[in-house]
Amino acid sequence: YQPGIDGTPEPLQDNGRIVLEKLVMQTFNVSAPYMASRILQKLRDGLNVQWALVSSLGAAFVCLELQLGKTSQRTLAGLALHALTTLASARLIRTISFSLTVLPSQVPNCYARHFPPPPKEWKEWIMVGLLPSSRGGCNDLILSGHATITSTLGCAFTSAAGNTSFSIAVWTLIALDYSIEAYQGLHYSVDMWLGCIVTCLLWHLTKPLEVGGEQEQNIQNADAKKERTARAPALNTTIISMYALPAVVAFVALTFVPEAYTNYFLLSYSLFAGIMFARSGFTNYLQHVLMCELCFGLGAYL
Repeated sequence: YQPGIDGTPEPLQDNGRIVLEKLVMQTFNVSAPYMASRILQKLRDGLNVQWALVSSLGAAFVCLELQLGKTSQRTLAGLALHALTTLASARLIRTISFSLTVLPSQVPNCYARHFPPPPKEWKEWIMVGLLPSSRGGCNDLILSGHATITSTLGCAFTSAAGNTSFSIAVWTLIALDYSIEAYQGLHYSVDMWLGCIVTCLLWHLTKPLEVGGEQEQNIQNADAKKERTARAPALNTTIISMYALPAVVAFVALTFVPEAYTNYFLLSYSLFAGIMFARSGFTNYLQHVLMCELCFGLGAYL
């Protein structure tokens, strides 16, 4: 988007943001919208919505895997497949949408703050594309990538909880987070709105992909009977090391490795998981590796 590279184009009128600014000015009794920005950012940081969603998703996975709480025939694998299909579909729609129509960013000098000058060779394009961009982009606005991820997380664990009061509380918190992001001008309000609505609709559309509870339970029972016929391997240092290694590598990469190499680790996890699946199918160990990759990816980009 050449106007964004050369300077700061005039942003579009965002009526949602205008309404939010008026409400904030009256609520906090300030004379200009920017005067309340720091207060709202402290509120957002204190609520820590993104990691609250991640923690809730992890709790849902654990409850389904160990069959904690109320009886349910849903499984971790089924919920994960449903969530990943929803997220992948939403991200595909998002990529097509912001590629079709480019909107000017509301952030002044956005491109200069986020990106180097556009590369001239394909090799440089690829290398820049592999660098993590956890601080967001400039013109990838409709739909909001932030909204697609958080809405998918919200749909996943609220469906597992099945509690109306809990669901209302969660979506109220998500709506507050979206409002603050629109108020700050990081996204147009329509980006957050469509990101949430489209993702929720995709969640219901892809529901049949989550294997039926009775069918999946029968498959698991059959597998369990086959496993009982064979002697289970003893827990030893090798097995413990095998399960510890993916988690330790993810922790070290997140804590000590420069951010520029994050995507290479994620690609390595995906390649390793693909090899494991081709050799042994969807085993418990492969599920563990994929869970470590999920936590690694969320840690890198949230």
